Amino acid sequence: MKKVGIISLYYNSKNYGGLLQAYALDKYISELGYDSELISYKRENIKPLYLPPQQTKMQKLVKMGIAEVVWRVYSKIVTRFFAKRYSECLNSRTEKVSEFREKSIRHSKVYTEETISECKKEYDIFISGSDQIWKPGVVDDGYVFNFLNARDHKIVFSYASSVSVSNLPDVYIQYMKKALAKYSAVSLREEATVEQFKRCIFDNTKHVLDPTLLVDRESWHELAGKQCINGKYIFCYMLGDDRNQRKQIKEFAKKKGLKLVTLPHIVNSSVFQFKTQDWHFGDEQLYDIGIPEFLSLIQHAEIVVTDSFHAGVFSYVFHKEFYLLERPTNNPEDLMNVRIYDLVKLYGTPDRVISINENLVTQTVNPIDYSIVDKNVLTMQKSSREFLSSALKN
Repeated sequence: MKKVGIISLYYNSKNYGGLLQAYALDKYISELGYDSELISYKRENIKPLYLPPQQTKMQKLVKMGIAEVVWRVYSKIVTRFFAKRYSECLNSRTEKVSEFREKSIRHSKVYTEETISECKKEYDIFISGSDQIWKPGVVDDGYVFNFLNARDHKIVFSYASSVSVSNLPDVYIQYMKKALAKYSAVSLREEATVEQFKRCIFDNTKHVLDPTLLVDRESWHELAGKQCINGKYIFCYMLGDDRNQRKQIKEFAKKKGLKLVTLPHIVNSSVFQFKTQDWHFGDEQLYDIGIPEFLSLIQHAEIVVTDSFHAGVFSYVFHKEFYLLERPTNNPEDLMNVRIYDLVKLYGTPDRVISINENLVTQTVNPIDYSIVDKNVLTMQKSSREFLSSALKN
C-alpha cells in the first residue's frame, strides 16, 4: 500500500473549515486504498516570499478617520473583557477542536523548516493540499516540497490548493514555476486563478472542488453531533466585522420569526480575541462548539446566514436554505469573496449571494431546488474525483 503525505495549514489549526477540508482529503484518499496522513508542518520562522507595500501607522490612521480610530480603541477594551468573561467556554472550544484535530485526522510527527526534508523517506506520494498554502505571503519551500527532486522518484501534485489573490507578482511566478517543475499535476480551488497559472506557471492546471465536496453526504451526517438547539432557528457564522450586516441579520431573523443563533469567530485563538461586533449579537450565542457541533448547527438550522466559504459548503451538504454575504475588503486583489461566488456558480444559485451594497432583509428569493443543485455539483465532483484518482496513480 502506497503511503501519502498531505501538507496544508493543518498544524495546530483551530479553524473549522481548515480542519474539515484536511479531514475530508485524508478520508477520501484513504477510502481509495492508500495509507494517507497529514504532514504536521510547524513553521517557526515565517519568511513571506512576497508582501504588498505596507502602509505606515500614520497613513492607516489618516485613512480610517477619527470615528474609526475611536471604534478600534473601544473594540480592544471590549474584546479583552469579552475574552475574560467567557474564558472557560473558549478554552473548552479550543480543547474540543484540538481533540478533533489530534484524534480524528491522521497525522505525522511534527516537522519544522529544518527537519521537513526528513519526511522524504516516509512517503511515496506528496500532495500540496487545499487551503491558502500557495498564497504569495504564505508559500514557502515546505508547501511546494522543495526538498524533493526528480531522482527521488516520488509522485508530487497539488489538490485544490489556494492562491487567494488575483494578480501574481513576478517574483512569485518565477519561484512557483521552478518549484512546480517536479509536479506531475496541479489543481487549484479558485477558478479565477486557474487561467493565470496556465499562462505563467503550469500549463495544465485544473480547477477542482474543495475536498469537503469529495466526501459522500452520508459521512458528514454521521460526523455531525447531536442537535444543539431546541426549536427552529437561523444559524449565523460571520468571519468579517461589518456592523451593518449584523444589523440586517437581526432584522432578517425578526422578519422570519426565528431565533437567531450565532457562533462568534475567534480571531486570535492564543488570546481568545473576538470581533467586537459579535458582542451581544444574536438571541443565543454559542462558545463551547467543536467540529461535530459546528456541523450540527448547520444541519438543524432552518436558514444559514454566513460569510464563510465552508459554512456555505455545508449548507449545501445538508440542503439548507442559505445566504452568503460578501465580506468588506479594501484590497481589490483579494479573492476572499471570489470563493463564495465560485460556490453559488457551482450550485446555480447566484441570488444567494448578498453583496455589501445589498440588504438581506429586502431580498425575495425562491426556495432552493436541490434536485438541480445536486446535479450541478455531481458533474464537478466526478471530474474532481477523476483528477485525484489519476494523479495518485501518476
